[in-house]
Amino acid sequence: MIPQTFIDELLNRVDIVDVIEKFVPLKRSGANLSACCPFHEEKTPSFTVSQQKQFYHCFGCGAHGTAISFLMEYQSLGFIDAIENLAARAGVEVPRDQRNDRADQQRDSKDYFLTNSRAASHYKRQLKEAPNAIDYLKSRGIDGNIAAKFLVGYASDDWQGLNQEFNDYDDSQHLLDVGLINDKDGRRYDRFRGRIIFPIRDFRGRVIAFGGRIIEKGEPKYLNSPETPLFHKGKEVYGFWESRHAIRQEGRILVVEGYMDVVALHQKGITYAVATLGTAVTEFQVSRLLKQCSDLIFCFDGDSAGRKAAFRALESSLSQIEDGRKVSFLYLPDGDDPDSFIRAHGREVFEEKIVNATPMSDVLITELTRQSGDLESVEGKSKLASLFKPLVARVKAPMMKKLMTERVSRLTGLSIHDLGIDESLGAHKPVRRSLENRSASILSSSRVSSAPSVLQHLIEMLVTFPEVMRDEDSEQLKVLRPNLQKHFSSVQFDALAEILNLVGQQLNQAEIIDYVRNTGLEALVARAVKLANIRYQRGKVEVESVRSEYAQAWEQLHRLSRLNLQKELLSKTSVSSMSEEDKARYRSLTQRLTEPKAD
Repeated sequence: MIPQTFIDELLNRVDIVDVIEKFVPLKRSGANLSACCPFHEEKTPSFTVSQQKQFYHCFGCGAHGTAISFLMEYQSLGFIDAIENLAARAGVEVPRDQRNDRADQQRDSKDYFLTNSRAASHYKRQLKEAPNAIDYLKSRGIDGNIAAKFLVGYASDDWQGLNQEFNDYDDSQHLLDVGLINDKDGRRYDRFRGRIIFPIRDFRGRVIAFGGRIIEKGEPKYLNSPETPLFHKGKEVYGFWESRHAIRQEGRILVVEGYMDVVALHQKGITYAVATLGTAVTEFQVSRLLKQCSDLIFCFDGDSAGRKAAFRALESSLSQIEDGRKVSFLYLPDGDDPDSFIRAHGREVFEEKIVNATPMSDVLITELTRQSGDLESVEGKSKLASLFKPLVARVKAPMMKKLMTERVSRLTGLSIHDLGIDESLGAHKPVRRSLENRSASILSSSRVSSAPSVLQHLIEMLVTFPEVMRDEDSEQLKVLRPNLQKHFSSVQFDALAEILNLVGQQLNQAEIIDYVRNTGLEALVARAVKLANIRYQRGKVEVESVRSEYAQAWEQLHRLSRLNLQKELLSKTSVSSMSEEDKARYRSLTQRLTEPKAD
């Protein structure tokens, strides 16, 4: 664990402009610098870098963060690697006594990467001497340029072919650890034999594993490296490194199932294709890919097995999708795979199918409707609702969740509340008519508008203008919370409380974003930053204006709290039969509710 104090000091030492300018040409634009966004294709610059705040933000795709997050996203680095990269730039050393022997682990990792790289070079040389393998690739339409792009190689039938590359073949622990050889009863032999070899590179371009396809008859048809210290099937995808530039240009990723499909698609010009690695699509993979693009398309065979695989991918996508991003599904005709289809019909037809892929929400509702049977019957509607509720509960994107639920509501006749959305978060329930007409009038006319957005709005202001926070705000929240439980979720309260805590520790926007990374608050804070940058930075709003807006939001919460307290008093009995103490509280509340608002 790297101490937070070191990370804070490191961010103070480096200049985000210097970091980003190594990769992206920036131009001065008022107080900030701007450029075309490096994370999506655009013609008009919407990517801004604030030297004062040490923060970047793209108004087009929403990318934002500090120097650390820029290196993580642009160079596909891990958090630790990004910090060590910045530390090297600043000429400082990452504290080693806090890192759990990371130095030793790094030495092992470098040896593992070197072992894989040497093996990839060996397989590549072997391909040149294997006419049967070259003929096979040519028969599949793969030329030398594409084969070189993907480092395609060949493993001969020799049981100990890697012995030609590694003099320590019989003693090397690294060859065993990375899964290149097996050891049975003290006898070592190559894992891959008689196969076309597809090196698997990570998001930084390093060879971490291999996949092999048999040429002659034999099983299994495809063989992957086992799980190793470098390679975890559920966390990697094949072909991302080779596709990364096209993905940024196109703003989309096509996910297929096989190595050969990826290589064949690149050969035909679909250069934004990647593949899963022989396992069902995982949430981690979906999350990682959606960080790279706004449009993710899964391509599966149209048979029953393909549709089952698609639905598993859909389930993994539900919790990762964000409003404004798109996941869709392309089904090929039965008997076709991407390789055979594009060779038969060409790139233009294939890309037309990509553009017309079925959105995730349509796939979900169509499949659940099919499973439910007759929707004219009570039983069919009930089954659809029971299948839908646990799935929609996974969706964190609020607008998508609501729109999907409304569709199922129309199909079943059930309310969105019955299907899992708390309607009180969208609108207040009608206030009970009191015996006292004046009280009823006050309660109905004084209802606070857009209450569910108030806590989110406070967070937006705090992460953008931390100086608006007041000393009493945290205590105010504790006092108000019991009277506002019906209007806001505990998640919203907890989020605002944590942001107040972080701002109180004098963390700025960039530091808050890094602090909440990989926590339950990350998505909420990211959304707040995106909205706040649009709301305030673009309009160049002065802090005093925001300070006034901030105070009004708190007054809105106080007013709603007083309304709820008055409702509670009225629910006990009529005004005329209240105790003298309750009458006094009631009169005080009524007077405060009817006072005109200060300008």
